[in-house]
Amino acid sequence: MFFKMVFNQARQKWVITCLLSLAMVSLVVLYVYLGNSTRFTNRAMEIIMKNMGHNLVLLPKRANALDTYRCSEHQVLFSDGVTRELAKHKHLNSKYYVSVLQRMVNVRGRDLVLTGLEPVKGPGESAEKPNPITPIAGGHARVGSAVSNVLGIGQGGTISVKGKTFRVDETFAEKGSIDDFRIYINLADCQELLDADGKISQILAFECLHGGGTLADIEKRQRRNLAGIVPDFKQITKTDISKGRFMARLTTQRYLYYLLGIVLCITIVVISGTGVQEVSERKREMGIMISMGTGYSYIIGLYLAKILLVALAASATGFLIGSHLSVWLTRPFLVYQTQPVTVIWQQLPSVALLTCAVAVVAEIVPMVKLIRMDPNSILMEE
Repeated sequence: MFFKMVFNQARQKWVITCLLSLAMVSLVVLYVYLGNSTRFTNRAMEIIMKNMGHNLVLLPKRANALDTYRCSEHQVLFSDGVTRELAKHKHLNSKYYVSVLQRMVNVRGRDLVLTGLEPVKGPGESAEKPNPITPIAGGHARVGSAVSNVLGIGQGGTISVKGKTFRVDETFAEKGSIDDFRIYINLADCQELLDADGKISQILAFECLHGGGTLADIEKRQRRNLAGIVPDFKQITKTDISKGRFMARLTTQRYLYYLLGIVLCITIVVISGTGVQEVSERKREMGIMISMGTGYSYIIGLYLAKILLVALAASATGFLIGSHLSVWLTRPFLVYQTQPVTVIWQQLPSVALLTCAVAVVAEIVPMVKLIRMDPNSILMEE
C-alpha cells in the first residue's frame, strides 16, 4: 500500500516528477562528466610531466655534485644494491628508480658520455605508468642526437666503445642538453667497460605527490624518510619539474572541487524548490490525511521514498550518460591515452549514494514546511 501511494503521487504530479527527474539527471551527468574528464586530463598531465624526466638525483653525502654533472672520473661510486633497497619501501615519495653509471670517454677522437642504465622496478609501478626509462639489452645501445651526427651512426648501425661493439637500437631527437652526447648501454656492460663491477655513480628517481600537503611538505617528508633508510645519502631535486607537476595537479584539483561544489549547491536548490512547490500543491491532500489520523512520519516517508526512487533512477541514468560523454569527448584531445579513459563502474555506488544523500538533505526544507502545516486551517480554507 505504501509504495502504491508513492507511485500514485508521482503519477498524479507527473509533470513535477518528470522535471525533477530531468533536473537530477542533468546535474548527475554534469557531476560525473566533470569528475571523470578532470580525472582523465589530470592523469594525462601527470604522464606528460613524468616524461620530462626524473626530478630527483640521489648521491652519497660525500659526493661532489659538480663531478656528477661533469661525468668526471672523480665521481664517488657506491653499490648498485642501494637502488634495489630503496625500491622496496612503499612509503617513500620517490619511485621509478634507475641505477646510473656514467663516465666521459673518448670515441673516435670525440669526448662523449658513456652511460650505463638499469631501471629497478618497485611496487608502485603499473602498466599505465611504467618507469620512463626502459631496460637496454646487453650488447645494444641508444645514442643522443650529437653522437649520431658526429659519428654518422643511425639506427641499426654499430658503435665501438673501449674495444666493445654495440648495436644502436635508437637515436634520440635533439634535446639541447648533455643528453645529446650520451651513449646509453646496459649497466652491466658499462660496469665491465669501466672496471666498476657492482658500482654506480648516481640514482635517478621520480618524486610522486602522494601523501598530501604542499610541495614543501612532500619534500620534507621525503628527505626525512630517505634519511631513515640511507642516512649517508642526499637528495638533489630538479625543482622546475617538481613544481610544474605539483602546480598542474593543484590546478586541476582546485578547479574540480569548486566546480563540483557549485553543482551540488544547484542540485540542492532545485530539489528543495521543487519539493516546496509540491508540498504547497498537495496541502489539501495532506490536510485530509493528517485529519484522518495519518502520522507525519508516514507522510514524510512517502515524500522521501519518492525522492529516493527518483534519485536512484537519475543517478544510474546520469552516470551512464556522463561517463560515456567524458570518454567520448576527452579521448580525442588527450595527449596521452591513459588506462582509466573508460566507464569507471566502481564509481556507480558512490554516485548513487551521493545523489540520494543530496536528495534527502534537499528535502529538509519541504519537510519542515509540511510538519508546520495546520490541517484544520487547510480544511477550513477549502
